[in-house]
Amino acid sequence: MHLSNGQEAVASGVCRSLRPSDLLFCSYRSHAFYLAKEGDLRRMMAELYGKATGGGGGKGGSMHLAAGEVGFMGASAIVGGTIPHAVGSALAAKRRGTDQVIVAVFGDGATEEGVYHESLNFAALHELPVIFVCENNGLAVHTKLETRQSYNLGRHAAGYGLKVSEISEGWDFQRIDEGFSAIVDEVRESRQPQFIEIATYRYKEHVGPGEDFDAGYRSREDFEAWLARDPLHQDQTLAERFRPLIAAEIDDAVAFAEAAPFPGAEDLLSDVVPAPAPALPDGQSSAVISYRQALHDFMHEALTRRGDTIVLGQGVADHKAIFDTTTGLAEEFGAGRVIDTPLAEDSTTGICLGAALNGLYPIQTHIRVDFTMLAMNQIVNHAAKYRYMYGGSFALPMLVRTVIGRGWGQGAQHSQSLQAMFAHVPGLLVIMPASVEAVRNGYRQALEAYPGPVISLEHRLLYDLSFDPLDRPEALTADPFGARLVRRGDDVTVVATSIMVVEAKRAAEHLAENAGIECEIIDLNCVSHIDIAPIVSSLARSGRLVVADTGWQAYGVAAEVCRLVSQTSPQSLRAPAVSLGLEAAPCPTAKNLENMFYPHLGKFVDAVAGLVKGRPDHGVALPDEESMTEVYRRFRGPF
Repeated sequence: MHLSNGQEAVASGVCRSLRPSDLLFCSYRSHAFYLAKEGDLRRMMAELYGKATGGGGGKGGSMHLAAGEVGFMGASAIVGGTIPHAVGSALAAKRRGTDQVIVAVFGDGATEEGVYHESLNFAALHELPVIFVCENNGLAVHTKLETRQSYNLGRHAAGYGLKVSEISEGWDFQRIDEGFSAIVDEVRESRQPQFIEIATYRYKEHVGPGEDFDAGYRSREDFEAWLARDPLHQDQTLAERFRPLIAAEIDDAVAFAEAAPFPGAEDLLSDVVPAPAPALPDGQSSAVISYRQALHDFMHEALTRRGDTIVLGQGVADHKAIFDTTTGLAEEFGAGRVIDTPLAEDSTTGICLGAALNGLYPIQTHIRVDFTMLAMNQIVNHAAKYRYMYGGSFALPMLVRTVIGRGWGQGAQHSQSLQAMFAHVPGLLVIMPASVEAVRNGYRQALEAYPGPVISLEHRLLYDLSFDPLDRPEALTADPFGARLVRRGDDVTVVATSIMVVEAKRAAEHLAENAGIECEIIDLNCVSHIDIAPIVSSLARSGRLVVADTGWQAYGVAAEVCRLVSQTSPQSLRAPAVSLGLEAAPCPTAKNLENMFYPHLGKFVDAVAGLVKGRPDHGVALPDEESMTEVYRRFRGPF
């Protein structure tokens, strides 16, 4: 455990001025702040014991304390990780018109993280009611500040336009209480961000109960100098007055924790994702519209129907407007709801998380899935785990839109399809809508009924395609995120994702016309929670499986479908499964290599025909077409 001994005056002085409705986000050294914000000591102790009655149900532990009922919104083991959550909650407070003050607490080491600088910049740009509290104990684990930082913390924060305060007497509760109380009053009135640095001292080692003076990074003399000024140690009258009361409270909490049960087996997988919500009615349409228009219609509908919806991301308000999917929204709904962001993928994703925790529904866009790699800390370490770590006590409704697919000679860092990375992580719902119907119903379900993070990967080559409402895929489950039956057939089951659904339909038409082979096509739609039953049902008739994905085959979605089939119904396969996907290389720029890199119509037909005929020399005529179809040739990027 990362103990707070020596730093209690900071937590007490900061929290005494806060209301229960004021929200505080903390680091892993959070016990003092949890208690000062009036978190329940019994539940904290039970969490330390890993008991079911703990604040996180025994699943969060010492570094992940939370008490949402008193505004203690969570602590994190990731240094600096919760700072943008505070900024996002402050954005929500401003948008909702509350008088909340939001506080981010972190150590001096967190100021070296990029997300810290991104968060201060965003808070200043948008004039948000957030207070950044730096507990400066001069150490990051065992490394001294002077070997880590070339800058002065206060001057650096002031450079972002924040009002800055400093308190050097980190042992003095009275001084901290008075100084911070004034800051809280100012921020509550002005709704402007501020920064305060409080010098303090960590009495114990980085983690654990030892003092580690023999480790060479600090001295007993420094420790004793702080101890000599600490009233909790020097004022014996004060200590004697309260020690019996404190001891009794601690003994009671320990007894409660020791008597509590451990979580049961049923708790292992609880709180990973929200319970399934009732499916909303299908969104019907009589018009032939493009995929691009369906996306724009949803964004407009979300902003119109729900005043708590915000849209943010780089380029959402510029003249290209995320491939025209956000065109005109900033002009109609204002810059406070359609927010063009800095180049700060990590913090803006965390800001969305914080906004969701404080009553908004954020829709974030990443114009390339490649850029989400810069946000993986927030997506994987925070959004995916928030519900689980804190025992289901928080809902986190948010939608992250990101664009995938083949480029226009832009190569390895603008053309990836990384759905398997996200789908691998418990706690994320990952979808790949392949039709207007999938966009309309899946996105509405995310907005109105799913209280968790949804990651949607939209293929850029779908944007210009038009979809006939009479040619609707058939839902195979009641789940709007579930698989769809695109085409019926008895000879082979083709499970496809995203643009490969379109390619599967084209291949099926060629095979039916030229070889009498009838393909059953299933649009997987959701790749993180695959319902294998419809696939197995189809295989009971066809006995043959082709999985076509937009990503790499190794460790990917195709591999996962094959795993599920082999575990649930291996006897249904008359022949080994076949998969189609990207070649095992980064995407090349040269056009001739790019044409070989992506699975194309000829390769699709060849794979299916070989499987159905049972031999490579199947004799089925392949389509006389290059991999770059007319759709691909016509496509032009946003730049």
